Amino acid sequence: MPDSGPSANFDPLQNRPGDGTADVAFASRPVPRPAQVEQFPAIVRGSPCNTGGANYTDARYYLDRAVGQSGLRPTDAFDANGEQTPGIKLCLTATNLAELDAGTHLLSAGTIVQVLALPSRDRGGAKQYVFNHPPPAAVVVQIGGAAGGGGKYSGNLVTGTSTATSSGNLAMPEGMQIGDPVLILNPAEDGLSTHTLRSGTFHNGKLVAPGVVQIDCVPTGNTASPTTLGGTSEGSESADTSHWSRATDGSPLDLYVVCRMAYNESGDQTLYAFVRKLSFDACGLLIAVSAEARVTIDATEAC
Repeated sequence: MPDSGPSANFDPLQNRPGDGTADVAFASRPVPRPAQVEQFPAIVRGSPCNTGGANYTDARYYLDRAVGQSGLRPTDAFDANGEQTPGIKLCLTATNLAELDAGTHLLSAGTIVQVLALPSRDRGGAKQYVFNHPPPAAVVVQIGGAAGGGGKYSGNLVTGTSTATSSGNLAMPEGMQIGDPVLILNPAEDGLSTHTLRSGTFHNGKLVAPGVVQIDCVPTGNTASPTTLGGTSEGSESADTSHWSRATDGSPLDLYVVCRMAYNESGDQTLYAFVRKLSFDACGLLIAVSAEARVTIDATEAC
């Protein structure tokens, strides 16, 4: 049986009773029409809409309104060109909801996004533009060469899908493509003037700014208070039982090794050993080799 109570005569679209008994002023109140949400593709810009301004550094982006590339078939991958229709707002500011909480700004210029234009409820005709495009969590890069500062490298993103299989030796980029140029940062060389990474090598990294990738390669461990094995003095005839293990000691290591011995008949006729100190960090990475120290083993004596 249909409900005959008050709710049966309530018109939710008009937000007023439907039995005609409502207050005249209430019944005649205009009902706003639901706002229409506009959607369109756009292309991330690398600069502000107006020359001379500064680009955003948070989740906001300058975008060029776009349209689908002409001639695309239903089975083609989507591509877009900048909108050229007169009278349409061609450049706009939009917020990337995927970066709103973190406050990052990681999308590269040229990225295609889908924009929603949300009408303002308290500012007639105004719109707020938003899109939701998560930046890549991890990327692959190829080192191209040394950049100007230590620990900084020029290189390229590696994009696309790999065609690697379980057979055959690894041959990077294994079907992927060499993409846009990027600046690559290696924190393992923080504060140093070095460039320890070889050109052409591939590394996993994280996008930290548009066109900037940070990789974590060859992390440097602690170098303070090393364990010392050996030395430059003659020492005892007994074997030294000291030892070192990264797993159990976890400390840096200074290891003295004999590199060569020399005896010159035409010289001072003394047998020498030449020792170098090899310094390892707490991760077992060789970080320094000293110059030779000369140790006298034996000297000739007159009969």
